[in-house]
Amino acid sequence: MDSLVESVGIHIRVLRKSKKLSQEELAFKANVHPTYIGQIERGEKNLTISSLYQITNALEINLAEFFSVIEPDNSSTENLPYRLIIKLLQEVDISEQRQLYEILKKIVDWKKA
Repeated sequence: MDSLVESVGIHIRVLRKSKKLSQEELAFKANVHPTYIGQIERGEKNLTISSLYQITNALEINLAEFFSVIEPDNSSTENLPYRLIIKLLQEVDISEQRQLYEILKKIVDWKKA
């Protein structure tokens, strides 16, 4: 599958986990099949706008907010450090992302001093 489909799936997983929902709970709230959620999160299914709308509603986020952080990987830039950091952060929940941000910010501030 292409990188946009994968990015959407990863973002859905991150949001789901940040809301402490199982795939089954999210599927129930979004009125879709639980296996569909798993396929989306793994980047195996290219979901429809309607399905995405149902899922984002269940996650209590609007489409504009959802897409504000989605950026498909570009093969010429996929190994840039900031992209690697983003990929790493997408694997942890929101509270861990905040903690890692604070650590990174302190390192950057220290380097500037």
